[in-house]
Amino acid sequence: MIVADKAQGNKPVAEQATDRDAFWLTDLYPDAQALFRHEQPKLSDISDKCIVVLDANVLLFPFEMQSASVTEIEKVYTRLAKEGRLIIPGQAAREFYKNRSGKIAAIADAVDGFVERAKKPVFDKTIPLLEDDKDYAEAKALAVEIINKGKDIVKKLSAVNERLKDEVGGDRVSSIYRKVLTDCVCELNLNEEQRAEIKAEVARRAQLEIAPGFKDHGKEDGGVGDYIIWKTILREAKQRGAHCIFVTEEKKPDWFVKRKGAFQPRPELLDEFRAETLGKSVHLIPLSGLLSVFKASDEVVQEVQELEERNRVVVTDAEIANMRKHRILHDRVKRNRAAYRNLRDHVDVLRNEYAKVTSEVDALSSFAMDAPEENNKRFFEALTNAKRHQATAGRQLQEAEDELREVRRAMKNDLPRMHLPEQAYLFGGADAQAIDGDLDD
Repeated sequence: MIVADKAQGNKPVAEQATDRDAFWLTDLYPDAQALFRHEQPKLSDISDKCIVVLDANVLLFPFEMQSASVTEIEKVYTRLAKEGRLIIPGQAAREFYKNRSGKIAAIADAVDGFVERAKKPVFDKTIPLLEDDKDYAEAKALAVEIINKGKDIVKKLSAVNERLKDEVGGDRVSSIYRKVLTDCVCELNLNEEQRAEIKAEVARRAQLEIAPGFKDHGKEDGGVGDYIIWKTILREAKQRGAHCIFVTEEKKPDWFVKRKGAFQPRPELLDEFRAETLGKSVHLIPLSGLLSVFKASDEVVQEVQELEERNRVVVTDAEIANMRKHRILHDRVKRNRAAYRNLRDHVDVLRNEYAKVTSEVDALSSFAMDAPEENNKRFFEALTNAKRHQATAGRQLQEAEDELREVRRAMKNDLPRMHLPEQAYLFGGADAQAIDGDLDD
């Protein structure tokens, strides 16, 4: 006899079962004959007549894409919407809306980075000995032009960020969605009794590790969000008597059987869909898969695939447990990263101040030697004060640089102890790369 895993095949749970759940596997797959009888059709055989449901993570993807790719996505969504086949679960719409501002903020952060780089001067200090050198003088003149161009760049990019901040929902992606997706939203409209039933069902599924959403049981909604989306899919497919493509960037084991990432949809999802829709089938694919099915350009499909690969982080249960165990380490890295950035900016300010004072000392030294004797005393007093200021600035700069090196050393020591999946889990893939970028500056 094979002792079945809760939903996939290996964990003995009978000894833990309540009276209600003792026959959970029978309840999970009530029609045993259908498990052999049902044949999953190919994606290409259903794509011209199925419904297409978009997950919240898919709705957020275009914020990271090039303009040409967003145009291709708009074409595909518009076609499906006009055919009445595109569905946005109300829960997915809400999750998109909740997280949209974070995507816009990330874009604004990137623009801020460009602004800061545009502000940096080419010459952060002068070299008096080369003032009479023709090429040096021409280079300084070009640097002035670059500074002026930098000011124009700062002005333009600052205007971009002002629009991002002030025009809420005015970005291109939101404008497209407003035009194309508004009439595609489908709601469950649950009353209080139905909400209570769903919460109880989600808790039961979490206990038995039945898809979807049991990996989200620790979240603020207890995993209800994924289940509401799934219930919306089941209802719409049943009412329309249609096969379904669910477009999602989910890769967790509460949606997929895992093998080097997502391998196949969980079998209980496929069978529940079949039972609810009287024999129809559901396919779970990423956005790149949808674009490929609906003949988007190869370049766009490739860009989306590359983006999906960058965002794909496979984290095992053991790794998650290890992350929680070493939360202090991760928090320290985050604090040190913030301190490193602040110190780096402070050091830049002090370096500029030191360069300015040094130039003043050099200039006064030259004047003092060439000045008439009656002015020597005045120039030497000014030079003495300038040198005193220079010494203070140099000491402050040295202390700040020492502190910066200490924080850098601490981060260099800590980061190798954090595996890449751990970094990405806590910081996000782009953030983890940004940490490395900070230390390489």
